[in-house]
Amino acid sequence: MITLNVEIRAKPEGREELLEALRVLFEELAKKPNFVSAGVHTTEEEPNLIVVFEQWNETREAFVRELQSHPCYQPFLAAFERLGVSRKVHWLDQRYSWRA
Repeated sequence: MITLNVEIRAKPEGREELLEALRVLFEELAKKPNFVSAGVHTTEEEPNLIVVFEQWNETREAFVRELQSHPCYQPFLAAFERLGVSRKVHWLDQRYSWRA
């Protein structure tokens, strides 16, 4: 299983468009058989920060090769480029986990 934490720095004028592009993207990705979970988060302290947390029952290599090149990523990537935002992807190694 892989876990990604993606930090996106949106510009104020493009924040809502980017959030909508992420919603549409994950509506499609959630249908994939290897999808586990995802969440898109914002914070009042940093309104232009968007944090995405994803879990996939997949290898990193397969994710990059197959999922990131899938057509459903194109509207998100187009909005990303048009709005000139930055992102940082963290590939996480889970050490411990608790659930209610």
